[in-house]
Amino acid sequence: MITLLNAAPDTGNQGVSALCHSVLAGLTKRGADAVTVADHGRGHRQSEWSYGTVNLVGLTHHRRFWRGDSLRTALSMVRFGGGYSASARAISRSKAVLDISGGDSFTDIYGVKRFEAMVLTKRMALAAGVPLILLPQKLGPFHDSKNLNTAIDILKQASAVWVRDAHSLAFLQEQLGAYFDPQKHRLGVDVAVALPERAPEILSGELSHWLSPKRNFPIAGLNVSGLLCNAPNEAQRRFRLAERHDRQIEATARELLFADPNVRLLLVPHVHKPETEIESDLAAARRLIKRLGSLADGRVMAVTEQLDAMQLKWILARLDWFSGARMHATIGAFSSGVPTLGLGYTDKAQGVFDECGIGADVADLRDMDATALSKRAVESFKARGHMREDLRARLDSIRARAADEMDCIARQAGI
Repeated sequence: MITLLNAAPDTGNQGVSALCHSVLAGLTKRGADAVTVADHGRGHRQSEWSYGTVNLVGLTHHRRFWRGDSLRTALSMVRFGGGYSASARAISRSKAVLDISGGDSFTDIYGVKRFEAMVLTKRMALAAGVPLILLPQKLGPFHDSKNLNTAIDILKQASAVWVRDAHSLAFLQEQLGAYFDPQKHRLGVDVAVALPERAPEILSGELSHWLSPKRNFPIAGLNVSGLLCNAPNEAQRRFRLAERHDRQIEATARELLFADPNVRLLLVPHVHKPETEIESDLAAARRLIKRLGSLADGRVMAVTEQLDAMQLKWILARLDWFSGARMHATIGAFSSGVPTLGLGYTDKAQGVFDECGIGADVADLRDMDATALSKRAVESFKARGHMREDLRARLDSIRARAADEMDCIARQAGI
């Protein structure tokens, strides 16, 4: 049995779900027949997914220590076979534990609680004496020296560590020193480039018309990030953006609509949360449509269906161009051959795009105000034909690299 940690499919963040489905689909294709995923439910359950049966076990960083899904409780039980904790039992019986840290969460920049969760889950595998394989992810930064030392200790004990950007590899080489082993410590691509796509069961009639191959107008897709737009002043301060992102994305939408009178804008949420919550992409998209006023009439639409990561990739693959700050939305687009402009608010997008050979197609929101970003987006949209040809020439090698990476991970996991 293989257990996958920190890729819970029930967070509402379809970027994290994309990591989960990419790994499980890849391992299933390579013969894995007993994969367990830690989510935020309770106890042990089974679920039928499009590529097979998946075991689910609850594992959450909360203070209900009497429950087996409590992360600290599960850690204390894993040394003794797991006891009444389904997640501890799963890990103690695993052939290997794979941990992807949500793609970018093995760092202390997101606060104490999330860093603790990243550390405690990895220590569960180590305490159980089970090989720990860190899947392709970003490492750091670590602003607290104690947190850095904790991370280094875990990295030294891991059976294998994969990173998805050159900066993280350099971090590994520098921090591990003599412990660095090029056979164990590898540079890869984000696993989500291999995410399968799946057609949604139901779409609105208007959206189906827009996505039809018979349409006579181009569609530019935009992700309106709730993280950056729903509390724009706080997001600007936190990520040191050049201007509030709600203004950046509104200017971008307006310039795209003015640049081509035939273009339609499809707003693609990639984080599903109640619209009262700050992370809701749909809430941010609705606010953008309202601000655009009559300019949006008949030309701007948001995807309101609660689609999973594979269904969203199906939609992204049918666009003529795409841009956004949710990185795994952009990965879903460019890995489908769609010309894509990534909007970076940290260094993570640049690293992933660089690794795929398209680093020039990232606009840094920390350097560009609304006017500069909107101009850059229009330039990218107008160059979409050339970008598509460039992507077409790169995709085979990107997909081959992702396949080789998953082959190696499967061997490391004993599959």
